[in-house]
Amino acid sequence: MGLRLYAYIISVLLILVSLFSLYWKGLNLGLDFTGGTIIEVKYPTKIDISKVRKVLEDEGLSSAQVQDTASGTLLVKLKVGEPKEKALSALKKLGSAEIVSMQSIGGVISDELRRKAIWSLLTALGGILLYLGYRFEPVWALSGIVALAHDVFIVLGAYSLTQREINLDVVAAFLIVAGYSVSDTVVVFDRIRENLRIRKAMDLKQVINLSINQTLTRTIMTSLTVLVVALALFLFGGPALSNIMFAFVIGIAVGTLSSIFVASALMLDIKRKFFKTALQRV
Repeated sequence: MGLRLYAYIISVLLILVSLFSLYWKGLNLGLDFTGGTIIEVKYPTKIDISKVRKVLEDEGLSSAQVQDTASGTLLVKLKVGEPKEKALSALKKLGSAEIVSMQSIGGVISDELRRKAIWSLLTALGGILLYLGYRFEPVWALSGIVALAHDVFIVLGAYSLTQREINLDVVAAFLIVAGYSVSDTVVVFDRIRENLRIRKAMDLKQVINLSINQTLTRTIMTSLTVLVVALALFLFGGPALSNIMFAFVIGIAVGTLSSIFVASALMLDIKRKFFKTALQRV
């Protein structure tokens, strides 16, 4: 807890960078949220995705996305305003292209998906807040949810800064990052509560330090093992999987920081600031 001021400074800097990027760059929203066209195409022989991207870029469709599917077809995603005729013409340059399907996502559907994505995040945060409030004290719940929102917001800022696409899969990754982060926080809070019962002579700051030290090995080992897997998938999983794993890589790093420093430190400082008379052990 003696280092919490430095942790606050790092967190504030990361949040400011995220805010700056969101203001100046905004978010690179995918077809799920903006609308567009998805073309599923099949070739007689396997085609290298990089070649498909190259012919699309030559036609001026540099923002088009290309993905493999399990059935051996390719998905070409075009944003609103990108002519599908150009895409079809480019795809036929690589050989006999069979158009398996072609579908458009309109503005009404994309608006609905955007609303549902926002509501899913808010519902998850609200549910976690209720759980923490029931499991621990309301002040602990407030600290945990602030640390959790801090993690998700910084991951969102990282997507804005790198201009990686945000689609429904990435929103799902945000929710998983939130769940991972809060599970780490719950482990620390649980140990703090246990030590408060056992070590009645210690003040709260000493109890928090002791509890974090007792769970530190578990936190670091868990974070490192998950981070190694996420990093491997990010580096070698291809463009589609890499985009999702980016949320895990950033989220695990920031979530570990917040679990160790931010959540417990906020709880300590809130109690010191607003509950001086009610709390005798701070």
